[in-house]
Amino acid sequence: MNGVDVLGVIGTAAGLAALIVGAWQLRVAILDRRDSRTRPTAGSAGVAGSAGVAGVAGAAGAADNDQSAESRQPLVAGQLPTRALAIQQLPSPPVVALPLNAAIAASPVGAPVAALPVSAPLGRLPADVIGREDLLEELRSALSRPAPGTFVLAGMGGVGKSTVALQLAAEAKRQGHQVWWVSAADPSSLQGGLLEVLHQLDAPADLVAQLREGSPTAADHFWAFLQAKDQDSLLILDNADLPAVLAPDGTGSPADGTGWIRPDAPVLTVVTTRTTDPWTWGNGVQLRPLKVLTTQQAALVLRNLAPECPDPTGAESESLAQRLGSLPLALHLAGTYLASPFARWRGFEEYRNALDSDERHRALDDLDHSDSRRTISRTWEISLDALDRSGLADARRLLYLLACFAPSIPVPASILRPEAERDENRFLVLLKGLAASALVDLEPSPGYPAVTVHPVIADTCRAHLVADSNNLDTAAGMLVEAAAGLDAEQSSDRPAWQALLPHLEALLGWAAPHLTETAAASLLEVGVGAFGSLWLNDERSGLHAEELAQSMLALAQRLTPDHPAALKARYCAGCALGINGRHAEGEPFFKDLVSDLRRVLGERDEYTLQARDQLAGAVLALDRYAEAEQLYRDLVADQELYLALNHRDTLATKVDLAWTLGRQGRYAEAAALCRQVLTAYLSTLETGHSRTLDAWGDLVRWTTAEGNPVEAERLGTELVEIEQRVLGTRHPLTSFNRATLAAAIAAQGRFAEAERIFAEVLPELDRTWGSGDYRTVVAREDYAAVLAAAGRDEGAVAQRSRVVE
Repeated sequence: MNGVDVLGVIGTAAGLAALIVGAWQLRVAILDRRDSRTRPTAGSAGVAGSAGVAGVAGAAGAADNDQSAESRQPLVAGQLPTRALAIQQLPSPPVVALPLNAAIAASPVGAPVAALPVSAPLGRLPADVIGREDLLEELRSALSRPAPGTFVLAGMGGVGKSTVALQLAAEAKRQGHQVWWVSAADPSSLQGGLLEVLHQLDAPADLVAQLREGSPTAADHFWAFLQAKDQDSLLILDNADLPAVLAPDGTGSPADGTGWIRPDAPVLTVVTTRTTDPWTWGNGVQLRPLKVLTTQQAALVLRNLAPECPDPTGAESESLAQRLGSLPLALHLAGTYLASPFARWRGFEEYRNALDSDERHRALDDLDHSDSRRTISRTWEISLDALDRSGLADARRLLYLLACFAPSIPVPASILRPEAERDENRFLVLLKGLAASALVDLEPSPGYPAVTVHPVIADTCRAHLVADSNNLDTAAGMLVEAAAGLDAEQSSDRPAWQALLPHLEALLGWAAPHLTETAAASLLEVGVGAFGSLWLNDERSGLHAEELAQSMLALAQRLTPDHPAALKARYCAGCALGINGRHAEGEPFFKDLVSDLRRVLGERDEYTLQARDQLAGAVLALDRYAEAEQLYRDLVADQELYLALNHRDTLATKVDLAWTLGRQGRYAEAAALCRQVLTAYLSTLETGHSRTLDAWGDLVRWTTAEGNPVEAERLGTELVEIEQRVLGTRHPLTSFNRATLAAAIAAQGRFAEAERIFAEVLPELDRTWGSGDYRTVVAREDYAAVLAAAGRDEGAVAQRSRVVE
């Protein structure tokens, strides 16, 4: 089915059929491969391919989400901006060769080659085309030039290439230009459309015969004829996803300018294609890559299509736009559905939630016979079929693997490494082939290019993946290998964990029900490390920790309750309770977990010991200091017995023990214990290690409390300088220890200086750790004490009230 067929379906079934967006969530059924190879019929071949659907939304968004000047700059084919040079050095995929004569040769002897319609489908043009203003202005200007040349509009399916062409066609028609809309989807469609162009121009019979017979010189004579006619015209070659079709004889590449596209074309020629590789199109052709809309443009499209949906702040439409990847086609289908009387969900937020919930199955039931659904499913498969024919059959498998991970977020080289090391040259060729077909975006990065997959493509590919656990298990293994050797508490590993985390969350989410038990257990081990790394992330929040822990618990359901990986998932869930200040729940939770860990893993196991530490921490947070002290002392004794005197877990427990001492007013004991631990850490760990920083910060606190604020300020100043360098100025640990330093400053009577620091850091602690985190509460408690000491009783009361809350 071609583009106008789809437009017709959408125009007549604007309600339930539009819910195709839901079908992209895990269960898109791809057409039988023989259907995906069906060529347009004579009644439809002159019309847009599936990319034309994107235009109906009025959403032919112009701007890439990357709004840098370089990303906006026009490209002349064959000339790349600086950021693309590294990618261009990748080995090139082979060129697809489909002879133009092949279609003719396959016809019965004497069978006539029919001309095909070439009228632009202007009835499908939306009322508003959003986001392509600059590009349309450039194209309009080219209409009046003596030698307008050729523009190639390239981008992924559904990005709105044909919409831009339709808008230009409407403008050209208003100006009195002759407009021809020719499908370049395959040789027969191109030939039939060009025959009709010649017929409308009363071309001589010998020229028509050359084109009909597939003469290699037909293109030369065609362009010479148009040059001689010297009339204002616009030729649109739509859906040219196999560029070889536009070569002189249908083989090789059109880059040499001797075929059906010419840099010096006498009439304005616009090509729409998914092939974005500049070298495919040759020098002089004006290549204009089309990207998805900005979030704001995409949200406007949704609001225009569904004006009855309440959205007073615009936040709901923006959230749905982001979920749909700001792809014009997806926006059109969602907006049209929400505006229809058949919609099950009546608002942007309801619809977004449905896409990510079990309700998607109800959506799919409405789409079982939708032609729109078929076309969307097929659009990416067409590109993959072309790569198959060019000798890159394994590009499909690589794309499916990439779709396992988080869409719209670069998949880092550390994840790609196992695939690359199988055959590096082949891997790079496959990447370039996928990028040239607009199925992925590549960005230079150390090692291998970082790869980004659009969410709609990812959702479509995932429909295949749920039926084949091999790819999912392979993807899980790639993530496990990428995390191997990373330390959850080492600040230098923080960027690596941040890069892996969204991809881990993707697999823990949609893929979890389809993983084998072995892969699920391995992925949970990565999850434990990622969970431990969250506190190194300056954007970490309690909600994020709880969401990750809940995803891990859901995956753990695939295992037996006593499986070690399932027990570790429970451990993370218990820690999330503490992070969110739910210590009353955490205490019984960890009592049960410690019992199970002792039974399954034994008294000596590190997770048994760590769970005991968390249990003591919950008791401490409930202000039962003497009880917590005894729990910590018992734990330290066992850690020294089972681990080592200076094992970092043993030392960490001693820091916690020091806290119980300090909270009971035994400041000198607390300071001495922290000083002992810090000395041990500095001899075994890096200065910037999170455990080192934690012990150092507590030493500053108890040194102040024992009556030595000058020494505390010296220690605190050095600590904060290290943290600002290693973690950043806005990291919550930096903020917390700045508050500790402020208390030392206030203890010397410099209240105004201390107040300024507290006023800066408390909002950061509220934002990252949350107002209920015990460290935020402690910092606010210190602030209240400083305000009271400075005679600011009203402010002190307000801060103490928040502490009580």
